[in-house]
Amino acid sequence: MAKEQFYSGFPADFLSTVGLWDMSTAILAIIASIALKYKWSFAIPLVWIFNIVGFADLITAFPQFFGLKLYDQNLGFVWLMFITYGLATFLSHIYIFIRLIQNARKK
Repeated sequence: MAKEQFYSGFPADFLSTVGLWDMSTAILAIIASIALKYKWSFAIPLVWIFNIVGFADLITAFPQFFGLKLYDQNLGFVWLMFITYGLATFLSHIYIFIRLIQNARKK
C-alpha cells in the first residue's frame, strides 16, 4: 500500500503548498486541542485560527487537485484518501464554524 502513496505526476509546487498548509493546520489543531483541554482563556481564538487555516488549506488544495485532473490518474489508495478524507475534513471545518458562530452569538 505504501508504494501507491507516491505518484510522480504530482507537481512540486502542489505538494509544497498542500504540505505546508497541512502541517500548519495539524500544528494549530494540536495547540488548540491542548488549549481547550486546559481551558486556557485564548482557546476559542486558537480554534478560530486553526479552523480558518484548515479551511484555507482545503480551498487552496481542491482547485489545484481538480485543475491538475489528478482524479483521472491512477493514484491507488491516495485517490480514496482525497475523495473521502477531503470531504470529511471539509464538512468538519463547516461544522466547527457553525459551532463557533453559535457560541459567539450566545455571549
